[in-house]
Parts: sequence; structure tokens; C-alpha cells
Amino acid sequence: MFVEEILARNRAYVLGRAPRPLAPPSQIDLAVITCYDPRLDELLHPALGLEEGKAFLIRTAGAHVEAGGDPLRSLALAVYLFGVRQVAVVGHAGCRMAAFDTAAFIDAFRRRGVPREAFGPADLRAWAGALPDPRRGVLASVAAIRATPFLPRDLSVCGLILDESSGALEMTQAPDQAVPEGAAVLPPPAGPEPEPAVKTGRGAPPPRPAASAAVSASAAVRPADASPGLEPARSLVRILAASAGWGRDFKRLREELARDAGPLTRLQDLERFIQKAAADSKDVAQALDRLRRETRATGRLSDAPALLELLWRSIREAQP
Repeated sequence: MFVEEILARNRAYVLGRAPRPLAPPSQIDLAVITCYDPRLDELLHPALGLEEGKAFLIRTAGAHVEAGGDPLRSLALAVYLFGVRQVAVVGHAGCRMAAFDTAAFIDAFRRRGVPREAFGPADLRAWAGALPDPRRGVLASVAAIRATPFLPRDLSVCGLILDESSGALEMTQAPDQAVPEGAAVLPPPAGPEPEPAVKTGRGAPPPRPAASAAVSASAAVRPADASPGLEPARSLVRILAASAGWGRDFKRLREELARDAGPLTRLQDLERFIQKAAADSKDVAQALDRLRRETRATGRLSDAPALLELLWRSIREAQP
């Protein structure tokens, strides 16, 4: 088992190392947001001229940052608890998120027994944060950081591209340079979501179970927007809007959400509102339980992006 190998390597490491405590926490001026590609591990610190422990490294697929995402929470903690004042978003020229193979991704998760519906209704390229190109991805991440309301306005943010072969850095966005208009938002994926090629013979995934005639007939007349969980999400929104105790608050929250670019910017407000309403109203609680079952969501709403996306879509559709 891999954990046994890890523990064995750790025992060998401990035998050759004298015990010593970590250095006391100190102010760290720089945070670097970069790609999690393991090929960059030995390159990043020397290419950026960083000493160990002198910068926060926040790593995501494609160095991608979007409004309300976890990297921004980590960055906020680094800013307010450790004194970070400068942020560098570092993409790399050969980033594989700029050549995201959707068909291969679908084929891989189906082979592991995970259905497409588990990822929610969004296009998988958008769900994964696929990039049109590394430079455009860096610009969008810089813009997302600068637009985050809980980060200070004097936070210096720049964008860089790393050439993996030479180790050279190219500045694509200076700290005092405005992000070009339109670059802050990644374009939506073009065309339909690719499907993996059908494979036959040895090594091919097992065929899907044949649908019954009743299921096939219902699928034929199913509307295009019948995403799993969408109907219970709409039902929950209707109950909230009609509630005598929560209808007015729901209307106000809907107006606040409409003023923002998306639900994640007011994620905590949306989560608190629904949890309070569910605790107060049996109808709301039952509707929320049904939505969780159909989307397989457990734990906090903020840990279930597909569920929140369905709720946001249903809130936007709801009539004032």
C-alpha cells in the first residue's frame, strides 16, 4: 500500500535528521499562485529566486483563480495573518489546462464508475477551469484577485509566464497595469462538450446498461435543461419565495445576488439564508433534503458547487 511506503520513507528520513523545531512565524511579504503541475516542483523556487519559507505557494490547476474560490480564502489568511503585500500569479507556457482533453477526462471518470451527472450541469471545460491559453488564464486570475472585496486595495498583484525549458519569466501583467477589457472573464467553451470515442475490444469500458422502454421514452421527451437536481432546486426556490416568514428576505437576497457576477461572491449569505430557513420551516427542510439526495451533496453547501450552481440558476429564473 502506498501509505506503508510513505511511512517507511519517513522512518528513513527521521533516522538521518536531528530533531529541530520550526522557526517562529514571521512576516512573509510574497504569495505566489501557480500551477500544481509536479513538473514545476524543482523549477519554481530557483526560477523565482525564492528561499525556502520566504513565500506562500498556493497551487491550483492552471494557476486558476475564480471569484469566491478556495485560493482566495487561503490568500486572505496569508494577507491578514502573515502580512503578505505582494502576489504573483505564475502560469507556465506548457500548461496542460490550455489543452484540456475533455473526452479523455470523461472516459477516465466513467471507467472509475462515476457518471457525468456527478459533475453537475456545467460544461466540463468550464467546471475544470480549462484555459484558452496560459496568458489569458493569468490575466483572468489577476483580475479575480483584484476584484475580491475582502482583499485590501493596496495589495500588489502581477502576472507572469514561466518558460519551463529556459526557466525565464515574462511579465504579462504589471502591478500598476489595468487588466485589458474583456480579459477578466474566460470565454465560455466553444461548441458542444466533446464525447470520448467509442472503444471496442479488449480494454474497452463495459457498456452501459440498456435503458428500459419507459426510460427511453421519458428521455426522448425530457427538456434540454432537465439537469439532475434542477427541478428540486426550483421547488426549493418556489417554497422560499412563497414563504410568509422568509419570502421578503429571499427577495432581498435575490436582488443582492443579481447585482453580483455570480453566486460565489455571496456564497456565505446564500448558505446562511438557506440553513436558517430550513431550521425554521419543515417545507424548506424537506425540499433541501430532496435536493441534497438528487445531487448527492453532503456537508456544507459551500462544499457542493454543483448544488449551489443549481440554486443560483433557479434563483435567477424565479419571478420577482
